[in-house]
Amino acid sequence: MGARRPVAGAGRGARGRDRGRDRHLGDRARSRKRAPHYTSPFPRRIAVKHRRPILISTVQYHDELTSGSVSSLDLIPVAQKLGADGIELRESYWTDPEREVPEARRRIDELGLVVTYATGATLFPGESSRVETVRRHVDTAVELGSPIVRVFHGPAVAPGDPEPWAAAREAVEYAAKRGIVVALENLWKGAGRTAAEIRAVLDAIPALKTNVDVGNYYISDDDLPAAIRLLGDRIVYTQLKDNAGDADGTYLGGGRIPLSAALDALDALPQSFPYCFEFAGGGEPEARITRSLEYLKARVRPGGAS
Repeated sequence: MGARRPVAGAGRGARGRDRGRDRHLGDRARSRKRAPHYTSPFPRRIAVKHRRPILISTVQYHDELTSGSVSSLDLIPVAQKLGADGIELRESYWTDPEREVPEARRRIDELGLVVTYATGATLFPGESSRVETVRRHVDTAVELGSPIVRVFHGPAVAPGDPEPWAAAREAVEYAAKRGIVVALENLWKGAGRTAAEIRAVLDAIPALKTNVDVGNYYISDDDLPAAIRLLGDRIVYTQLKDNAGDADGTYLGGGRIPLSAALDALDALPQSFPYCFEFAGGGEPEARITRSLEYLKARVRPGGAS
């Protein structure tokens, strides 16, 4: 038998392994110069294209939802049509949750969208919200595929009052066991309206995170960039709007909130979280969403974080 010819590709494996090893070593060396690693509460199965997925909210269609001309289910494909990454659903708009929640999950999965769940529940028990209320919303979030549940502060509580604090911790711990993050929002009035108040609650409950509602901090006269820096790595969600002098808010760039400075502070944070539009539709929800998307796109620079 004559000398064997080398099999096509023989030797490539070793050379390929060497090149792969060299690339790996090079990547390791370069990784020291990379931006800090960031985490996301969203499951890895969700194909999020960037660190700040953009969501519309059912609140843009409040008038249409309350009149019955559309349902929450109808709005899920609208998010994709308008070029958003997902949608914020709200418990206040369900008409038949036993039917709508599983169907919403099916449509969200089918379209590959991000979903979040905003509720009117409160962290600290009040007249209309108890631990059981938060637990129920957590269970719904699990069913929807939302990684977070938005809650409000609720009544003012003294640092040394054990019962409300125990209830708050119980709710957050239950959510954590189910793989859900509780995001505490700053309401524009009452307890928990300032960043300092929210930070104090976060410091007392390590597993708790926060949603930054820029409009509420603006109304509360908080310095937005300073508030964002104070809350820092505890931010897992943001609700964006502008303010033209009314409580409902308007599209980004349509009011007087210093959004550019606020977004600069948010973009400086290393972790991943959504930008959710939270303004009224004003009879033109799609136009307002489109203007807000264009506002954010105009901010994107080569190497930028948005």
